[in-house]
Amino acid sequence: MVIKRTRIGKSACKNTVYKKTVLKKTICRQSFGKKCINKRSRRINSAFRAVAGFNQELLNGVVTNVRYQVEELDLNNEYNPATSTFRPKQNGVYSLFASVSFAAPTLIPASIGLEIRVNGVPRILDQEDFISTRGMIDAGGIINLEARDRVQVFARVVDKSVEIQSGVATRFEGARIS
Repeated sequence: MVIKRTRIGKSACKNTVYKKTVLKKTICRQSFGKKCINKRSRRINSAFRAVAGFNQELLNGVVTNVRYQVEELDLNNEYNPATSTFRPKQNGVYSLFASVSFAAPTLIPASIGLEIRVNGVPRILDQEDFISTRGMIDAGGIINLEARDRVQVFARVVDKSVEIQSGVATRFEGARIS
């Protein structure tokens, strides 16, 4: 890391004011042995947010891929609303969050699980028991992702079938934090 000092304005007294600027490290690559080309390393912003566009049936004992069809934000064109899949274009640490709002026709105890899977493997999980006709479950965390990983959300209910409600309460979002 290099610190560059830049003089700001004229000095009115004996003291001169300097501004310190931190210069980013540059990567130097040989181009056919002729000369060195300086290229600054670039971080691409990555963030997405999608919500459920219609109600979905969650059947008893069946693991279901939750659909988030309405894309509200996608900075780097990494989210596919047709498959509800996030595929990062670069390696990094990502913060991910998913939630599901549901309703049931009767008041029967149920256990609902929510999973954020990376390449089919559960990485962020939550399991909750409910004794009501309506509820919400969410799962979130920070994980390391590789470029082109497939990130999806799955839900499962035990003891009764419920209906996943559309709207902002049923959402999937994430952002690259480093």
